[in-house]
Amino acid sequence: MAKKLVSQQALLVLVVVTIVLLIALAAILGFGAILNAMGDETGSVVVRWIGAGLGVVLAVDLLCLILALAIHALERFDEPADEA
Repeated sequence: MAKKLVSQQALLVLVVVTIVLLIALAAILGFGAILNAMGDETGSVVVRWIGAGLGVVLAVDLLCLILALAIHALERFDEPADEA
């Protein structure tokens, strides 16, 4: 049996990282909104830039997850069906 290009563990890691990044992004953007409401413009701008960076990392992670799932689906499609 040939080695798989994308393991189940890699898919699990990508899904968990996606969930963690979504939660972190929501928290960071909420914190930035709170800082802005309190009048701390400098802190709000810094936190928004951090949120933008997290958004870029999340976009890259989602792209990797989609590609990994596509490769995984193609690998499963190429496997012969077991007939009993």
